[in-house]
Formats: sequence, C-alpha cells, structure tokens
Amino acid sequence: MPGMFWIVLAGAAVLAVLFFLDWLTVKTDLPAAAGKVGFGLLSMRFSFHEISGLFSYFSASRYDVDPGFFSQLLSCAEVMLAVSLAAFACWIVSLAGYRSRKIRTGFAYAGFGLFAAGQLAFIAFVTYLDFRVVYMTDGHANGTVGSALPRLISLLAALLVLILLRDRARAGMAVSIRRDWQLYVLLLAAVAAIFIFCYLPMYGIQIVFRDYKPAFGITGSRWIGLTNFTEFFRSYFAPRLILNTLLLNVYGLLWSFPVPILMAILLNQLEWRRFKRFTQTAIYAPHFISPVVLVGMLMLFLRPDSGIVNQIIGTLGGTQVNFMMESSWFRSLFIGSGIWQSAGWNTILYIAALTAIDPGLYEAATIDGATKTQKIRFIDIPHLLPVIVMLLILNSGAMLVSNTDKALLMQTAGNMSRSDIIGVYVYTMGIRGGQFSFVAAINLLVNVINFAMIVSVNWMAKRLNQTGLF
Repeated sequence: MPGMFWIVLAGAAVLAVLFFLDWLTVKTDLPAAAGKVGFGLLSMRFSFHEISGLFSYFSASRYDVDPGFFSQLLSCAEVMLAVSLAAFACWIVSLAGYRSRKIRTGFAYAGFGLFAAGQLAFIAFVTYLDFRVVYMTDGHANGTVGSALPRLISLLAALLVLILLRDRARAGMAVSIRRDWQLYVLLLAAVAAIFIFCYLPMYGIQIVFRDYKPAFGITGSRWIGLTNFTEFFRSYFAPRLILNTLLLNVYGLLWSFPVPILMAILLNQLEWRRFKRFTQTAIYAPHFISPVVLVGMLMLFLRPDSGIVNQIIGTLGGTQVNFMMESSWFRSLFIGSGIWQSAGWNTILYIAALTAIDPGLYEAATIDGATKTQKIRFIDIPHLLPVIVMLLILNSGAMLVSNTDKALLMQTAGNMSRSDIIGVYVYTMGIRGGQFSFVAAINLLVNVINFAMIVSVNWMAKRLNQTGLF
C-alpha cells in the first residue's frame, strides 16, 4: 500500500508539472492535457499491471509451463511496454512547448496510433493466452488470464477524447457548450440512458465465445471460441431459417415499402380537411393493435368453418381453405396484415415532408397548366426522395430481423416450413432450451450482417443521388 501511495503521488506531481508547462507554453486547455497525459499513464498502468498479473498467473505451481512459452511471454511483454512508453513520450512531446500546431497535432496523433496499436496487440495476445490456458487445463480454465474489455474501453475513450479535443474544434465546442449549456444538460439524461442500457450490456457479448453457464458467470464459463457459430451453420435448420427470414423480409420490403408513399401522396391531394383528418385517424388506428389481438382477428376471420372469409368463398361456390394451416399462405397473411397495421402510421414522415413544401411551387405549377399527376411527379416525389432513401436504408438493415411475436403466434404445425424464422428459432433455443451462448452467437451474426447491409445501401445511395444517413 505505501508503494502504491508513492506511485499515485508521483503521478499526480508529474501531471501537475505537465499541466503547468502546457498552460505556460502553448496555452492549451487543461482538459486536453488531461486527456493526452492521462491516457499515456493509463497505457503504462495497464502494461505494468497486466504484465505482472500474467507472470504471476503462469508462475503458479498448478501449471507446468515450458520455458519457451515464458520466453514468448517475456518478449510480448517487452514489446507492449515499449509501445506504451513510446505513446506516452509522444503525448509528452506534444505538450512540451512546441508552438506549432502541426507539430503538436502530429505528436498527439502518433501517440494515439501507438496507444491503439498496443491495446489491440494486447487484446490479441490475451485471446491467445486464453486458448493456451484452455489447452493446458483440458478445457476447464476458471476465467481468463486477462481482461481485454478495460483495454478496449480505454482505446475507445482515447479516440473519443482525441476527436472532441482537437485543436481546431476545441474552441468552437467550448463556445457551443457555454452558449447552449441548457441543451447539453437536457441531453445528458438521454446519453446516460443510452450508455447504461445499450453500451454497458455489451460486456456480455463475450458469452458468444464461451460455453456460458449461469452458475459460473460470464468470465468463469469455459472459452470455446467460434464453436457456436460453426454449430449453427452445420445445423440442419440453418439454411431454412436464413432463407425463410430473408424471403419474408424481402417480400415485405417490396410490397409494404411503397404503400405509405402512395397513401401520403393521395392524402396530400385531398382538399376536404375534415375528410382528410378522419382518413388519417382511421389509418393510424391499426398501429395501436397488439400482435396478439391482430393474430386473434386473423384466426377468427379465417376459420375454415365459421370464418367470414370462408363463408364468402362458400357463398360464391368456392372450396373452403384452412389459411392458417397451409404454409403457402403464411407469407401473404404475414405481409398483408403488416401492411394493414403499419402502412398508415408510416405515412407520418412522408406527410410531414409534403407539408414542408412551399405552396408557391403548386401555385406556379397551376399557372403553367400542370395537372395533378405532373405536380406529383415534378414537385411531390423530388421532395419525398430524401425521406424515401433514408427509410430505405434503415429498412435494409432489418433483412434478417422479423416480427418474432407475430410469427410465433401465427405458427402452426402446417405452416412450420415457412414460419420457422431466425427470431422464432432463437426464442425456442434460448428461452425454452436455455442455450444462451448459442442464441447470442446467432443474434450477433444477424446484427453484423444487418450493419453491413446498412453501410452498403448507404454507400450505394450516396453514389447514386448524394443522399445518405452518414
């Protein structure tokens, strides 16, 4: 404890001297100096702490480690320590009195580059050691030899600080915060909620690579690498699950995406305001019906003996159909009911875009003798195009994600060949079967594919019409 006290005291003294030197020479904001020097010290702290922990771990008498492995460990430790010291040195040089902004910025970026290289190298190194521990203990290692998560968090935090505290953007950001501090205070709650509920749970992603057992916890469960992914792709149901989910979403996008656009354009052409408001209320209402009620309505309307649809078919001389038991009807019912439920609600963005159009454009078009069709073609559609592209990009990121609740409720023994999608399979294997690592691997794979789809479609949209999300 006394040794740690003197280390902390010396570190605080070094920081104080560097802060004063930095303020005296280059007039840099103290938060910037704290960011650069603090992450340099953090890198060194991680290196010393993890290196000593690794040597202590493998020096234990319970493992028979060959000398060659110790030499590899020592070489990697020396390299990581050297990289951390080099990054720290670059950050100190960036604060050491150079009045040239280019020199300071260059050293700061060089320091971050070395810092990032060291952290990523250590993550790979710890993963390698995890595999060695699993190998040496015949797959019964209790935990990992080191945690890559703190190092990854520090890497992302360093990148964030470096971006936010750049020399060019620093002054503008400080002025913006001082001018609009009330808005930033209001934003804090939303940022905190997103961080707590969206980013902190990412710690549990590692169960994808483990044989997770609740009794042992996340870090105590056995490391199995990519076994969950290989088991999914080798399973008998994988091709059918992927194909059913993909076709259901592709067909849904082709049929349901244009409907809100057409409805918004038609509503915009209505001149009787009361009828327009009534129509909007009527088409918004189905959105608030839960999937359970919606599927119950489908079952009542489509019953083979007393359903209204089959009664109409029988009255017209046709043969009654058991819609819910025939697999050929599943996609049509799923997509059709989805259009009825959500098409009206999805018109809100399009109607908002049409409302923002300058009325002078319509007046000028009327004077020039344009018809309603021409107004729609040359005024409405060009103004709707950015919104259409944006929503198309977002919808393309859900090609492997469907309404699991609705599919599960509509699933019967007869339509299993079409209704068995990834979401239902994840529910069955995860909630009922308790295979948490396996279904987490499937969900991670789905999210990666969806993210790649969003990036690809966004890139294509920007290349075609210079419109994109990012």
